[in-house]
Amino acid sequence: MNWETYLALGDSITIGARTYQGYPEFAGRNLQTSLDKYWNVINHAQCGFTAIDLVRYVDLHFSTLLKHQASITTIMIGTNDVKKNTSVHDFEIALNQLILKAKLLTPSSKVVVLNIPQFPKGVMYPYTFEMNTKIAEFNQSIERISKEHQIQNLGVKLEHNDLYDGVHLNQIGVEKVASHISDFVLLERGIS
Repeated sequence: MNWETYLALGDSITIGARTYQGYPEFAGRNLQTSLDKYWNVINHAQCGFTAIDLVRYVDLHFSTLLKHQASITTIMIGTNDVKKNTSVHDFEIALNQLILKAKLLTPSSKVVVLNIPQFPKGVMYPYTFEMNTKIAEFNQSIERISKEHQIQNLGVKLEHNDLYDGVHLNQIGVEKVASHISDFVLLERGIS
């Protein structure tokens, strides 16, 4: 069978908490259409997860995830860390562990960490617009740690109309993030 595996690690944004499917499933569809091969998408995400929650969730399922031999793994995590006011130091420790585990799960070492989306004006509680300061700090850490691990970092700029409540993706947002990921993979493979 002609197929590859895409493993997506994250929280409610990744799992598609406000839509029927998340951006990983749509990225898999985009890649299947463009590359004429099936994509086994594993959306390994949970609503409410912080970075350390995701590390422990990956630990719990590590041997099962390893069997899939992912061609690419993406990580989008940190929104709940912002909400819980996790220190940057603690977030960095968890992110380092998560990236290491993702590299071990991905034989090609093709791991991509997505930046945490900024909150637009009008974001709904319990999030606030001023939390964007912390998001910016976390994104600087994400970019620096990605460079240290020699993996890619992908920023996705979302608009108000991409979001359901200022945080979670709506259908437009899901497809937008999926397009960024699939376009990234296609560009790396010489297909634009």
